[in-house]
Amino acid sequence: MNSVQRNCVDKLPLQSIIMAEQDNTITVSVVAFGPLSEEIPRNQEIQMTKNSTIQDLIISLNLEKWLENGLTVAINGDRCEIERELSNDDEIALLPPVSGG
Repeated sequence: MNSVQRNCVDKLPLQSIIMAEQDNTITVSVVAFGPLSEEIPRNQEIQMTKNSTIQDLIISLNLEKWLENGLTVAINGDRCEIERELSNDDEIALLPPVSGG
């Protein structure tokens, strides 16, 4: 086997590992409203592992305190519970509680 063939073969396992890692992730868009946009960017794309939930996303963004304060979450325009699993290309809107009077 010449050196060109050997180099190609040597790279195959690494390439397979990289592809497997990529297949295990999803990308979601996050839009933060109100005071949340002061803590995280207003619009951002985030990579998460497959089977991640909204709660996992909130924890990764360090926004757990908002769960106790009435955070509302919508995926693709529909309100949902934090246990809901995320899918690739979901748009997640993080809505703080409305206050005032």
